[in-house]
Amino acid sequence: MQAICRLTLVALVLAGCASSGASDTAPEPEAVSRVSFEGGAVVEMHNAPGVGARDMPAPIDSVWMALPRVYEMLGIPDVGAEPTQRIYGSMDFRARRIEGKRLSTYIDCGMGTTAVPNADDYQVTMSVLTRLTPGQDNGTMAITTVRATARPRATNRNPVSCQSKGTLESRVADLVMYVLLGGRGNGA
Repeated sequence: MQAICRLTLVALVLAGCASSGASDTAPEPEAVSRVSFEGGAVVEMHNAPGVGARDMPAPIDSVWMALPRVYEMLGIPDVGAEPTQRIYGSMDFRARRIEGKRLSTYIDCGMGTTAVPNADDYQVTMSVLTRLTPGQDNGTMAITTVRATARPRATNRNPVSCQSKGTLESRVADLVMYVLLGGRGNGA
């Protein structure tokens, strides 16, 4: 229930994300992280979410029905749906792996002092949402948004913003087509 309530709020943010084509998409507002240094200096870092849009040659209802299976295949927990806005996904979940792969496959949170990607070493909180809108020729435009932050596990420092590599957004679209094709295609 909590996931559905949060998705309803996100519906307002994503309501204008796309109309009929990938060029019409607009990312949701940037996240702003403030880092304070000794001596009082404050630096603001702006992080826009990763947004991937793909026009799919399938009716919106068919794509909508495929999304639960896609998120299950990816191993994304705590999913919720906002059916009237056609938004499906998970907000602010603790991520460890996606589709059995290290998080650094999908997001860049910088590197640690031991040359280990922070995405694989830090505690990562992610939001992954897919919104469907009518596409061209009775198809569907699927817009997937990925946002993540990472915090060192051993300390209570401020989280760092992570940048999507675009891989997860593409993977969601690939898996939708895989499910729609009955398990044939780019699902491996």
